Amino acid sequence: MPSAPIVLLRLAIIVGMPWLAMACGSSGQGSAPAPHVWTLGQIREAALFQGSIAGYSASEWVTPRSQPIPQWSPPFSPTPLLQSAEQDGLNVLPAFSEGRPAAFAVAEVWERVPEVWVQPWYVLVTAYEPSNPMQYRLKDSLPVVDIEETSLFYSPFWELLYVVVPEDTPLDRYTSATAILSAGLPMHRGGGLLAPLAPADVMPALSEGLTGPIRPLTGDAVGSARQGETWLHGRQVPYLNFGPSTFTWSTEASRAGIIDESVLYVFARAGSEGQPTPLGLPAVIGTGPRGAGRGARVSATGVPQFGALSRPHLALLPSSAGPFVPSTMELLKDTLRTQGGVTVVDVHPDIEARADAKDYVLRVALEPDCFQDPEKFPAACRWLDSQAAVEANLAPSSLLPQDILFTSPVLFYDGKKVGR
Repeated sequence: MPSAPIVLLRLAIIVGMPWLAMACGSSGQGSAPAPHVWTLGQIREAALFQGSIAGYSASEWVTPRSQPIPQWSPPFSPTPLLQSAEQDGLNVLPAFSEGRPAAFAVAEVWERVPEVWVQPWYVLVTAYEPSNPMQYRLKDSLPVVDIEETSLFYSPFWELLYVVVPEDTPLDRYTSATAILSAGLPMHRGGGLLAPLAPADVMPALSEGLTGPIRPLTGDAVGSARQGETWLHGRQVPYLNFGPSTFTWSTEASRAGIIDESVLYVFARAGSEGQPTPLGLPAVIGTGPRGAGRGARVSATGVPQFGALSRPHLALLPSSAGPFVPSTMELLKDTLRTQGGVTVVDVHPDIEARADAKDYVLRVALEPDCFQDPEKFPAACRWLDSQAAVEANLAPSSLLPQDILFTSPVLFYDGKKVGR
């Protein structure tokens, strides 16, 4: 399949984006702030110096090596767990999705960028086998990409394109997209791949003494990423591979190639000056844009095909709502009550003794008095643990969209780890 139509399609999409023209032009006095992509390297740098990005502390997303992991430190646990000394950590963030515990990470932040589109990821093969496209991969060859992460044309959401080359092709023959396109080689479309270009020494957070990343609050093993290198304009650059089939994109003529985003509800309360303040509770990963009413789409292997590109919305909780906080987390109870103004109801001991009690930790209920009735728990609770539940139970005026997007690989969903 020739690649020219694919390239022309990308250009056609870009031409119709006024926000991109604004970003590429000169910024005069009084002009709106330009769009910006915060890469994982930049997030790590901000975390090292306790900086913030788009109003969020960068340390919420990345923990420097040998430092306390926020989600495993007070007030969430009595003593902190330290990030491995071997690498910096991409924090595993607990969440809920479709009524079940989930987890994700924030690998990139798209500030004032309204949409993200898919880009080509070229894989060299000596023959194409549709049932197993990687079967004939050119041995020891690296993939090839064309857009670096500092460009507004960049995307970590790639469409796999299998490029058929002769078996004796030297490994350094095709080190740029230009070389591949100029050769007019046969190409075959594959699926999607989530692989941010990122420093080689940042991986999902790993506490010292553990062999793999885990979900805070429950201790469930979560997915990680695989490190690799790709050719970019003749040089080798590192990337993190979070696996295939984790997202979808539009095929409509007017939106072709635009990544399908999902809403991410972040619970908050109005502060003393009226400004909403996030509460640090697990977010809710939606299955589509706000109000879409879209069911959960999963791959044949159970991988969620939503959440990898998310738009945060602050979800303002009513004063009556509160999270499930067990008696073992007294410090967190006190913090939520005194600093967050959150309703915290003591959980009945019989409920705490349930085998599945850990799956409810910090799950928010509209009327937390249900935490004191072991006969009716959990059915009697009106949980805010899915996109549908949040949108049905909170007023539209309480759901505040933020002008940012997250590259947010889902690492745990429906009781299973997701990723490598």
